[in-house]
Amino acid sequence: MDSTGKKEPQVVVNRPKVYESEDKLVIGLDFGTTFSGIAYAFSNERKPDLVSIMDWPGLEGNKQPKVPTVICYDEADKTKFTWGGMKHPREVVPGIKLLLDPDQPGPLYLPESSAKSDLKSLGKPAVDVAADFIGAMYKHAISRIESKVPSDYLEMCQKQFVLSVPAVWSDKAKNKTLQAAKRAGIHPISLIKEPEAAAMYTLHGLKDKMLAVGDAFVICDAGGGTVDLISYEITALSPKLELKKLVPGKGGMVGSLGLNKRFEQSVKELVGEDQYYHLQKTTGFAQATPQFDRSIKTAFRGSAEEDYFVNFPMAKLKNDPVNNLEANFWNIKGDDAKKIFDPLINDIERLVEEQVNLVTVKRMSEGHPKATEVKAIFLVGGFGSSEYLKARLQGLHKNIQIIQPHDAWSAIVKGAVLSQLPQEASVVSTQSLRHYGVSAMCEFDPKNDEDHLRVFSAPEGIDRVERMTWYIHKGEDLQREQTIHFPFFHSLAVNYTPDDLIFSDELIQSESKDPPLYPAKGSTSTNCVLEAYLKTVDPSKFKKKTGADGKEYHDVFYELAVTMKPATMRFALTFKGEEMGSLEANYD
Repeated sequence: MDSTGKKEPQVVVNRPKVYESEDKLVIGLDFGTTFSGIAYAFSNERKPDLVSIMDWPGLEGNKQPKVPTVICYDEADKTKFTWGGMKHPREVVPGIKLLLDPDQPGPLYLPESSAKSDLKSLGKPAVDVAADFIGAMYKHAISRIESKVPSDYLEMCQKQFVLSVPAVWSDKAKNKTLQAAKRAGIHPISLIKEPEAAAMYTLHGLKDKMLAVGDAFVICDAGGGTVDLISYEITALSPKLELKKLVPGKGGMVGSLGLNKRFEQSVKELVGEDQYYHLQKTTGFAQATPQFDRSIKTAFRGSAEEDYFVNFPMAKLKNDPVNNLEANFWNIKGDDAKKIFDPLINDIERLVEEQVNLVTVKRMSEGHPKATEVKAIFLVGGFGSSEYLKARLQGLHKNIQIIQPHDAWSAIVKGAVLSQLPQEASVVSTQSLRHYGVSAMCEFDPKNDEDHLRVFSAPEGIDRVERMTWYIHKGEDLQREQTIHFPFFHSLAVNYTPDDLIFSDELIQSESKDPPLYPAKGSTSTNCVLEAYLKTVDPSKFKKKTGADGKEYHDVFYELAVTMKPATMRFALTFKGEEMGSLEANYD
């Protein structure tokens, strides 16, 4: 009340709701095999600042853009867990990310993945484990962002999330990654391939220094679980950086986590089965692998003159002077380190060389004036900082500069954020990693189809055979956001029921160089099953006909519209050019 006793008028502040605000917060998540990170930017700023979360629970005092990708569940209550750099009461679950794609093949020289047995012992689905970790990481990141800006403003902002995935990830694994993020409360979310994100950030940072339109670059994203290769040509530098992908990416499960496994195998060979059985249960052993990880993995340069010391405190190992093991210290000589490193380095060299050769052949076929020139190979990711990897690649590609860019460890997560700032950089075209198509029953041709099963069709009164129709081809240039239509046809009896308007169709893929004419085990596989729901479509739009058997039928024609996104395909159902009905993609 005022001094006269009258009620003062209330001032109502109408804050814009989230969906009314034009301000947007872009949050990028790099969910890695060994380390994970988060970065963000406010897209409404004239020159958005890409900011990494640098402090994490359990790592207080250590400013770093990533946190270990590990989780440890309470034995009595699986809803409680410690994660990342926290102190863990028991053995952690490492490699959470690999649980989403346990069938991804690894090299023969590495021990078999324990992902499936880890899941069985946990008693939780892989998607839930990933969701727990991603959710914990995101909640912490939001608390840190809140300490930088007013909480009311943060609540008002629209939020757009983008999560990076390996280029070699299967579409099924990508779908599981999306499910995990949504279960963690992160939505709306899009995916981007890790090397694409790294390329955008790295080249965007150098566009004023050394780049020219027409330059080609190879990005080698050497992470903990995977090594991905991707190549781009610069199509524009102003008013923003624009890139086009040159050839299909290559990659494999040859990340630096494999070096840790090979180190542990080397320790086993050094001390013998009996000692190793007891050693691996000790604190000394638990400290040895991180010591190798931190002090040897990136520092080793490949010289036989180098040597490093790994300590197994209180392990009571027998001295073995011949093999440089004394007083629980193993003196790793340069030749010992090379035996650990070389199988993985050899594989990475092969992947890089294949990518460089593909780029050269592609540009020569196009008559490009710089066809034989690859400007640089960029090494990013945690293992991208390896001096030995750089030296080996430089020896193999003497005419190409090998660059380990500044901030390479956080290049992926910052590139993920950058991908949602189209005013700064964009990828205008990409290449298909595999063939995509559908199988359909076609009229039997005695000349060409005699070795294949024929089926009599009553409505048409003819023999038919199942053949493939490919709509996207491996290595095909695809414009970003390009939409491709896959036509489907079904014939229904005139007395059909509403449930008959639910159709299941398979999207087929092939990794072969040349796609096969017929579906065949080994050369084709199911990418996903598409459930099309046309119950809401006006029946008058269906075409009536009389079959060869004299019965009445309805012909139902519709299309699957596939739109190319940075790491996924968006599916929609169209009927006579209009998006209607609904569609679900089942990858299980």
